[in-house]
Amino acid sequence: MKSYLLTFSLMVSALQIGCDNTPTSFALPSVDQSFGQVITYNNKVDILFVIDNSKSMTQHQQRLAARIPEMISALNSLKMDYHVAVTSTTMTTNTSAYPMSRQILGEPKYLTSQNINLLPNRLLVGESGSDLERGLDALAFVTSGYAATQAAGYLREDALFVAIFLADEDDASSEFGSTGSNDFVNYMKSFRPDFKEGGRAWMANYIGTVQNSNCDNLGGHVSIGTNYLRVVNASGGVIESICSGDLALAVSNIRARIVDQLTKFYLKTEPNVASIRVSVGGRLIVEDPLNGWTSESEKNDQNKMLYFIKFHGASIPKADEGIQIDYLPVGAS
Repeated sequence: MKSYLLTFSLMVSALQIGCDNTPTSFALPSVDQSFGQVITYNNKVDILFVIDNSKSMTQHQQRLAARIPEMISALNSLKMDYHVAVTSTTMTTNTSAYPMSRQILGEPKYLTSQNINLLPNRLLVGESGSDLERGLDALAFVTSGYAATQAAGYLREDALFVAIFLADEDDASSEFGSTGSNDFVNYMKSFRPDFKEGGRAWMANYIGTVQNSNCDNLGGHVSIGTNYLRVVNASGGVIESICSGDLALAVSNIRARIVDQLTKFYLKTEPNVASIRVSVGGRLIVEDPLNGWTSESEKNDQNKMLYFIKFHGASIPKADEGIQIDYLPVGAS
């Protein structure tokens, strides 16, 4: 019986990361059935926090900021290469009255592992912003041109892009798309098309109002974030209630979904699952949904079926660990 062996040395070097701008995903590239192919493990992720800075939001910003070190610790443990920026939901052109409007907040404009300790304070954007929250416009504004001129280097074409919205009211954007439509979903698909292996290259997450109940201690107005939810659902992102205690679960679930996306390794063909053998750093990894690997599939936006290996728990590989996956495609003899 002929065996199809796929061997992957996923060794990241600063030179490779800095020079290779070819869009790819956190995944196996399409490969010929051959021996010993060497690839680069793309561990890049660009994160944008879009924070509601209208009245009564300080309490929620503080809760989010307190949980963020746990997310960063998880990304550091996997040796991820991340860029993180923060913007607000205020998009008025009256920047004299609203100085936090239409910009990435803070200096430097984006944070890396070298200065990520600045992030919790940067998320405390206050509540002096406009009461007309336009978080989706802010997302489009930052990514459609502003970042290229005002935050050069922040956005990388070959990185997974992750948006995290914190808001207690629905989005009222109008500049880059119409609320109640798929305009912003279509914008994101255009901004970050699927990676060449077929995996999604962007993800949106929402911590906000998900039901008609008010947990605002100050009694402020709230509304379900229907327009945010449309974008999040299209990307397979996380939806969490802004009323959920200290937001520990919300941040934990977003962190888990990001890592989940980073640790999908796409296969060229549908595998015979019984034939799959996986090792990480020379260690044999068992098939296990908690601390091993699973063989899974999904359809992309073009309705193409994709097959991939996903790692879980203690078996999630670091960016500099070698991975070997051996398998027989379905129907091989």
